[in-house]
Amino acid sequence: MSRPRNFARDQRGAAAVEFALMLPILVVLQIGSVELVKAFEAQRRIAHVAAAMADVVSQGQTVSTAQLTDAMAAGQILVDPLPTNNLGLRISSMTANAQGVVSMDWTTSQNWTQAGQPSVPTGYLAAGESAIVADVSYAYTSSTKYVLPNTITFVRHAYIRPRLSNQVAKV
Repeated sequence: MSRPRNFARDQRGAAAVEFALMLPILVVLQIGSVELVKAFEAQRRIAHVAAAMADVVSQGQTVSTAQLTDAMAAGQILVDPLPTNNLGLRISSMTANAQGVVSMDWTTSQNWTQAGQPSVPTGYLAAGESAIVADVSYAYTSSTKYVLPNTITFVRHAYIRPRLSNQVAKV
């Protein structure tokens, strides 16, 4: 008769039972926070790549195909240590004519799979103005797929006006 009462009052092992109940929750929180930080870092890196590519191309009066290829190669280096097979890059020049209608002067891309043509936000270019547009897409896949089981595609754009001329011509 005293044995059940002693069992109910016995506190030995209570911490181990509590730990065993909390461990799965703590593991999920840890893995989830690591996955979310990695996804945020991927998003931040591709935004930086877009800005850097547009900035480099906007610094000249002309740009060659080789220079555009180099700018895209630098973009691939900037996403390191993320895998680059999921990286899409596109650099374009957009100009507004005298009536303010925006058209594409030239474009080049590498592994770009997103739909649509390059564009600038409405009202960004006044008549006679030009802008370099860098578009970057990245399909982020979590390494564990525990909290983020699906691929997330990040797309970022950068718009920079040419620094030394009204338009960067492709030669």
